[in-house]
Amino acid sequence: MKGTFLVLSLLWVGCSAYAEAPQGTAAPRAQVAGTVASVAAPASQFVMKTDKGDSITVTTTDKTVILHMPAGVTDVQKGTKMTVGELAAGDRVLAYYKGAAGDKAVQATSLVVRTSADLGEIAKQELADWRKRGTVGTVTATDPAAKTITLKVGSKAVTVTASDKTEYHRYSLDSAKPADAKSSSFVEIKVGDQAHVLGNKNEDGTATTAESIYAGTFRQLAATIVSINAAAGEMQVKDLATKKPPPLTIRVDSDSTMKKLDAQMAASLARRYGAGRAQDQAGAGAPSGAPGRGGRGGGGDVGQMLDRLPAMPLSELKPGDAIMVSTTMGSDPTRVTVIMLLAGVEPILTAAPSATRDMMSSWNLGGSGGEGN
Repeated sequence: MKGTFLVLSLLWVGCSAYAEAPQGTAAPRAQVAGTVASVAAPASQFVMKTDKGDSITVTTTDKTVILHMPAGVTDVQKGTKMTVGELAAGDRVLAYYKGAAGDKAVQATSLVVRTSADLGEIAKQELADWRKRGTVGTVTATDPAAKTITLKVGSKAVTVTASDKTEYHRYSLDSAKPADAKSSSFVEIKVGDQAHVLGNKNEDGTATTAESIYAGTFRQLAATIVSINAAAGEMQVKDLATKKPPPLTIRVDSDSTMKKLDAQMAASLARRYGAGRAQDQAGAGAPSGAPGRGGRGGGGDVGQMLDRLPAMPLSELKPGDAIMVSTTMGSDPTRVTVIMLLAGVEPILTAAPSATRDMMSSWNLGGSGGEGN
């Protein structure tokens, strides 16, 4: 998920009521939701790719009511009528029709539409909400009886309280996109997960009441690049922690975020994380939030600093480069997808070889939208 963390589920509130409203036709027996793939206006038809991945042909008649529901509108009485010729690829449609679920060609009795422009506006609204009320962190404890989760967010411990209305989602092994996440439950959340929580916070941000929780396990590793296949968007890397063959293949896609530290920033972070490592080894026990805690006391500001860096193309990398990377776990553990990749990290790894998890955890997911903290 690149640039923004989005919950792109469309709430077709009131659609069932709309289907029952007088329309001059009997109530439809089935419904299907999906995205418009192509439109043949002269034939009063369009092809829809359903949310299950099927393609169906939808035909309209002069009796078909096509209702446009703009962003923010959930009352069907406030929708506006449109024609099949006004549909375009990328629009979201809920089609009611006579027939059986699974039909490949249907005649719609009514359609409820949100255009691609509506979706863009919804995305902006959701992004703003996640930025305001979102919290990103690493799960350090769960209490199923109390329905609470403890997150590490920078130097803070944040208590997340769930309720019977909380929605749970689990990220796919092969994707960090919310759209690819599956419905989940509290019991599936485990220590070590990266969690993204939407809910109202208390004043100091140490507690939040969860409306929605996205959780999943991701890899954070330091590696050196063995080879690059730019055409395939893939790299083979050697994990510096395990140093075990065969090399791990990491894929870069359009949702991967890749950035590079300049020499000055890398040196500054090396001092910061190196000081934290030295204090840990000496048992100094610096206070939480102290600059010497290697970013663990300020994970949020490190993440925000990395967010501000310009994007880096794959072409800037070469074999032998050291990188820090967050990836999916992968249904095939030898082939994973990049979520976040940070280059120019050699000084940090020299000063503090174990800094990767602290740095990437503070950036992971939060760098994909900035919601949280």
